[in-house]
Amino acid sequence: MKRHTYVYKEDKRQDFAEIEVSAEKPLPSDFEFIPHNFLWRLTSWIFYHCLAVPILGIYSLIVYHTKIVNKRYVRKQLKGTGYFIYSNHTMTADGWNHQIFTCPPKKAYAVSLASTIMHSKFLGNVCMMLGALPLPSDLHSAKNFLKAVQKLLNKKHAIIIFPEGTIWPYYTHQRPVKEGSFKYPRIYDKPVVFACTTFREPKGPFKRWLKPRVVIYLSDPVFPSRNPVEKIDEKRLQQLYTEFIEKCSSIKENYAANDFIKEKSGSDLYDEQDEEKPLQDYIKDEDQVKETLTKD
Repeated sequence: MKRHTYVYKEDKRQDFAEIEVSAEKPLPSDFEFIPHNFLWRLTSWIFYHCLAVPILGIYSLIVYHTKIVNKRYVRKQLKGTGYFIYSNHTMTADGWNHQIFTCPPKKAYAVSLASTIMHSKFLGNVCMMLGALPLPSDLHSAKNFLKAVQKLLNKKHAIIIFPEGTIWPYYTHQRPVKEGSFKYPRIYDKPVVFACTTFREPKGPFKRWLKPRVVIYLSDPVFPSRNPVEKIDEKRLQQLYTEFIEKCSSIKENYAANDFIKEKSGSDLYDEQDEEKPLQDYIKDEDQVKETLTKD
């Protein structure tokens, strides 16, 4: 695999995703996070379980030789409940690797940027059928987003969150997380699993053309402490996540397939818009959120 060099700014918030999408308009206020149309839902089920899962699963096994560590214990402990997965974001395949190898037989949903859905109607529907859960663009859609997450958790689905927010291909260190990313387990009183994607250097005569092997470590389930002070609970989960990512990513076998160099000049090479702001503004008041979720 060809080695690349990425130049990053001090805050480490740039997005180096292989696929770039942009949207000219925000997510509509009345956006349906869980479509009710029967035909759409049927098509989505067939597309996800009969096409996407087997095809992407085979692709990951052949190309990345994907391996999940601690999967059996986690699935046994979380059987019969919805939960959150917090993972570092190092490749486009991060979302479907968890959907295919960590969460079956239930469909898992990955929180994504609204631009992923609004880029085009066709691709937006495909992403939704694959389990994309776009971030809301205003306070009204934020309410609907929180209710949708509650419905999915009640149906024992897993919600995948990438707190770093952006993709750094084959990065082997812990990055800063977005503020407010660890509020959800407390809001819904659901367990959390931390996941760290690591890599192994290709071996053999064809190693020059092979991609690094993917090895994903899962933590034991963690529950929110329900500390009376919301911020303390949130910081605790964030600290546990950071410690887990640092521990797993620092193993000597973890292979850095790309180079990341800190930008020396003060020029603005990247311009990232924080799409989570409307949601975070709304969930600042925990009592208000709970009142919203108890309403039909």
